[in-house]
Amino acid sequence: MYKQSGYISFYALTPIHMGAGQSVSYVDNIVQRERHTSYPTLWASGIKGVLRELALRKWNDKNKVDIIFGPEDGSQDFASCISITDAKILLFPVRSVRGTFAWITCPLVLKRLIEDLRSIGKNLSINIPSVNDKNVIVCQNSELKIDNNQVALEEFVFEVDNNNADGIAEFIYDRLFPKIEFDKDFFRKHFAILSDDVFKDFVNYAVEIRTRIRIDQTTGTVKEGALFSEELIPSESVFYSLIFVSDPYFGVNGKLYQKLIEERRNLSQQNQGQYNWSNDIQQIKQKWQNSQNQEEKELFNEINKLGKKEQILKDAWDRGYFSFSEVIENIEKLFKVDNNNQILQLGGDETLGKGFFKVKFEK
Repeated sequence: MYKQSGYISFYALTPIHMGAGQSVSYVDNIVQRERHTSYPTLWASGIKGVLRELALRKWNDKNKVDIIFGPEDGSQDFASCISITDAKILLFPVRSVRGTFAWITCPLVLKRLIEDLRSIGKNLSINIPSVNDKNVIVCQNSELKIDNNQVALEEFVFEVDNNNADGIAEFIYDRLFPKIEFDKDFFRKHFAILSDDVFKDFVNYAVEIRTRIRIDQTTGTVKEGALFSEELIPSESVFYSLIFVSDPYFGVNGKLYQKLIEERRNLSQQNQGQYNWSNDIQQIKQKWQNSQNQEEKELFNEINKLGKKEQILKDAWDRGYFSFSEVIENIEKLFKVDNNNQILQLGGDETLGKGFFKVKFEK
């Protein structure tokens, strides 16, 4: 059972290609998309894999990584204590006649965002307006307006709706934007809400398509069969994903584990959060052995039967990932770099400068 949750937001610093394999369309290598909406998505397996590698480099502790992210070798002995969802699109950048570009979204995307945030305990009351295919909702003082009545995005002109998007824009920027150079005022002036159908068309057809070749190093000419096209999600796109955390699995008696968590919580008041299994467990054993509580006496006998599992518990106890609350603290630290947001690379072509996201984590 998951005991704590949070969300991750992804701000694309470069074009993104999280590939879905070969395609039968005019584009050879397409990006990952939801089946029912055809919106771009980032599959959870890729996100979790990148976070696992980041954790391994930062922590330099394979046992800790295995306990939190699950065994890499596919072992069925235990599962990861974190679960990450596929990342959903929130904002998509398109060209604008005024203001250079606009971040667009739609009512369906916003409703999904609110519902997802509610599922992790963040109950929000935000009015999401409806909009027809010919209209657009923008903020006051928007730089996207050609005049007071129209906005031109890509090759299409939309009439400005009477509704106001300032409240929604402020909420998105405050909650989901990592630390970037664009301030809130800039975002508000470039934010727009379109209808669900128009948004779907833009995220399908306003993507980048690049044609690539491979050069034969011997002849200096294009290698036969090496011409292909690739679909890319544009930079400045914003996605979000949910993360759920449970207690790590150590393969020990459930009552014993929960009692150890309770004792650890009590010890934290004495030792200012500094733990040492060898010292702490002797203190706990002595307490249980002399206890008049029958359950504690039984747990005293149980703890002496740990065998090889004691080393696993000791590592988690000493290194600070013994319970779900400590696990999520470790995850939170992964996303911080000198009081700034972490940069992750998702998808291929790292050496070509593609796939870089600035990410933000919030509990």
